[in-house]
Amino acid sequence: MFQKKKQKLSHHGSKDMDDSYHPSGNEVAPLKDSKDGSERFKSMYEVYFVGIVPDIVMSHSITRDREAQLVDRIEESQIEGKLPISPQEDDKVKISVSIHGVKVLDMKAQEVLQRHPLHTVAQVVQFSDGGSVNNIAFKIGNVNKSLFSAYVFECLSEEQAQMVCQNVRAMFDKITEKNR
Repeated sequence: MFQKKKQKLSHHGSKDMDDSYHPSGNEVAPLKDSKDGSERFKSMYEVYFVGIVPDIVMSHSITRDREAQLVDRIEESQIEGKLPISPQEDDKVKISVSIHGVKVLDMKAQEVLQRHPLHTVAQVVQFSDGGSVNNIAFKIGNVNKSLFSAYVFECLSEEQAQMVCQNVRAMFDKITEKNR
């Protein structure tokens, strides 16, 4: 976790691999892997950091899937006033997604505010507040532990939220593909 007076995250996502930066707030850059020379990608997104919901215990419900349970916990925290419903302008940040994990950077100084290794990302969920706000949540925890935290970000669009989720899944696929 990081401490900051006001926290915001930014999201960048792009389907076009030719240009590294796009006005939509999405950036995808090819990187050379220093070990084997293969190409891999790192994605950068401008989003708003909404906040953290700590100490979530997920139940093994038969009637509710894990995504719905996570969204329920986030909405409960917002109703209880523990998590803001909407972030402030100074809560804007950049999220970097790579095979190493998810990194959250300050917009101005590019200082690393959060670092989540890929093996600690238990789940990434896209959800809408019922209106025009599109959010993503990273469920972060350790393997074989039932206690998690949710890091919640507001995206600039539904497409951006989808792109972040797709890129995180693609990084997992690259790792499992590499280990075969």
